[in-house]
Amino acid sequence: MFQRSRIVGRAIVTAEMQVLRCPVQISLLFDRRLSTSASPPPSYPGSNSTVPLKGIPSRFEQLQRLKSDDTYDVLIIGGGATGSGAALDAASRGLKVACIERGDFASETSSRSTKLIWAGIRYLATSAAGLLSKNLFLKPAETIKDFWGEFMMVVGCHRERRYMLEKQEHLTKWIPIAIPFDKYIVWPPPFGHPLFALFPLLAPFVLKFYDSLSQFSCPPSYVMGPQQAKEKFPQLSHRKLKFVSVFYEAQHNDARTNLAIALSAAEHGAAISNYVEATEMLFDGKKACGVKALDNMSGDEFDIRAKKVIFAGGPYTDLMRKMEDAEAKPAVQGASGSHVVLPGYYCPSDMGLLDYNTSDGRFLFFLPWQGHTLVGTTDKKCDAETSASAPEDEVQWILNECGKYLSKDLRVRRSDVLSAWRGWRPLAADPHAPPGAPVSRDHVISENPESGVIFIAGGKWTTWREMAEDVVNRITDKPCRTTEIKLLGGDGYNKNMPIRLTQKHGMGVDVAAHLSNTYGARAWDVCDLSRPTGLNWPKFGVPVSSQYPYIEAEVVYACREYACTVEDVLSRRTRLAFLNSEAAKDAIPRVAEIMAEELGWSEDIKASQMESAYEYISTYGGPVPDKAGASLRSATFRDIIEIFNAIDEDGSGFLDRTEVEHAATKLGFPMSAEELNAAFDEMDTSHDGRVSLEEFEAWWNGADDGGLREKMHNEFSFAKDIDDLKKVGGGAMLG
Repeated sequence: MFQRSRIVGRAIVTAEMQVLRCPVQISLLFDRRLSTSASPPPSYPGSNSTVPLKGIPSRFEQLQRLKSDDTYDVLIIGGGATGSGAALDAASRGLKVACIERGDFASETSSRSTKLIWAGIRYLATSAAGLLSKNLFLKPAETIKDFWGEFMMVVGCHRERRYMLEKQEHLTKWIPIAIPFDKYIVWPPPFGHPLFALFPLLAPFVLKFYDSLSQFSCPPSYVMGPQQAKEKFPQLSHRKLKFVSVFYEAQHNDARTNLAIALSAAEHGAAISNYVEATEMLFDGKKACGVKALDNMSGDEFDIRAKKVIFAGGPYTDLMRKMEDAEAKPAVQGASGSHVVLPGYYCPSDMGLLDYNTSDGRFLFFLPWQGHTLVGTTDKKCDAETSASAPEDEVQWILNECGKYLSKDLRVRRSDVLSAWRGWRPLAADPHAPPGAPVSRDHVISENPESGVIFIAGGKWTTWREMAEDVVNRITDKPCRTTEIKLLGGDGYNKNMPIRLTQKHGMGVDVAAHLSNTYGARAWDVCDLSRPTGLNWPKFGVPVSSQYPYIEAEVVYACREYACTVEDVLSRRTRLAFLNSEAAKDAIPRVAEIMAEELGWSEDIKASQMESAYEYISTYGGPVPDKAGASLRSATFRDIIEIFNAIDEDGSGFLDRTEVEHAATKLGFPMSAEELNAAFDEMDTSHDGRVSLEEFEAWWNGADDGGLREKMHNEFSFAKDIDDLKKVGGGAMLG
């Protein structure tokens, strides 16, 4: 991935301090997309473990290969799922491959997903809604073509999901997901189509069709009655359920899968390394022939030459493209998705839940993940940033939506949030496509005819292998082999491994299960590094954190898996920062101590690493919210009640047009009659001339559109403006 920041031993040199060295000097604008707040400790050489993993070169050895005068068949820039996947695909076809990543593997989008390898049930619904729209009559050929493209994308997702579950069973598991229905007909309808008002009645049949797209290789979908559902989900005991439909998707540990792909590429011969950044394109005439590279750990600079260059930078691809062409037009737009992690008691340990019709039409998953409840995601188009920090208003939106599903005596509190993060998915278009070429609804592969540089963007976690195959097909006719490859840890894995680990090494049951699900057959190597606990049981496996199954041997092993910083270990080799940011902070000193011993850090480097880790992990929004810059959209449900009551001047429990107009005037943005009618009609979904609290809440949590809602979100401050309404307007809150 490209110029986010220069990281030197977790030192940060911002884009403000650095200029890209291209044929034309390009200064990166210092903006939110490229900024970071960490202070720069000194660079240092002790960042590489020289102890290799079995069958895989160490990072030190990989750097020596990259610094050599060899010319590679292909250089891939980006070490996320797509870039690492392309490196594996190309290396397994016999090509000479280099792959570099400016940060850690999966340090951006690929580690911040919803942890699903899903086959696209939403795409199936939205494509059907598009097919059955008026466009079928107005432009039938285009509408049918669009539907068929989306449908075949879903078929491809089913194929790739099956590959992951059958070939990578050490990394991927089935998870049942429940869709509760308390009505047989819903209005307003999901997916924006009247036919889907019947979705509760259609769901069991739709899900059986969904099963068929996998050739029924998945566990079959089924229906639960209301009593059985409430026993499974006590949180739903207050709801008058009609039934619950259950279907299956696949779940994985995204950062671990990404690392397994990258290390498998190394195993197949790729020269691949993290923390190596491309700073300038090299050209032979007008054709790209490599890059100038910087080892962000040591500060060493060197050239990497290749016959072909591929950019795989996800939402940051356009920043890479500026290296080859300073005037390159944007081709990739980011869409952010925030997630929160709650304690495990908010969801059964073996079944997830899907809200298919949230207040603004998004899907919201409640998923058991590593002993906790993962809830997400939001979906907002915006420029990609490098910080993992989730905006407080999006955290609060998720919590408000959670509240609709839970019993009134189980209200989700902001302090229940153990961690929160945001990632970006790339939405891509081909800037080099001829006029009239079809727009891809999945991933895009584009080649600059002048420089020969190829970029790939778009797609999803499910299709990482397919994307890699497609982009490597652009540079070679050799057949793809990845459908037969088991990723690192797959050979020798079986489902009885946790029992065998416990029996041989005296590991705790939870630790043994974690190790086998994370490392597959390589869990034996981790256990061989474990130290005695000094207890009668468990005998081996000293914990990193008392409440989690991570052990100190994993920190040593992580250094040999190219981990260079404390944050690498706590965020991606283990997932502690993603699960519980406060527990991750508590673990920093011991992790730094073990890494210092393994990598030969000085006391100054260790101290600098700890400081940087504290700072970075603080961005994983834990139980203490940061409301700096948050709008009133971050209101809790109680806040919304207070706002509603402040506007409700006559205390009737409903808002009328006059009250909405008065509220707008008092807050400093009087509205025309047309604007007032538009805003009120949007609130009044029942069309009875008055707005209930439920309607007001749904309107409040809708997407900003430049109208009254956005003005309120931006200009309301909790204490002052609600108070202003009380003073000026009277109403129920004045008592």
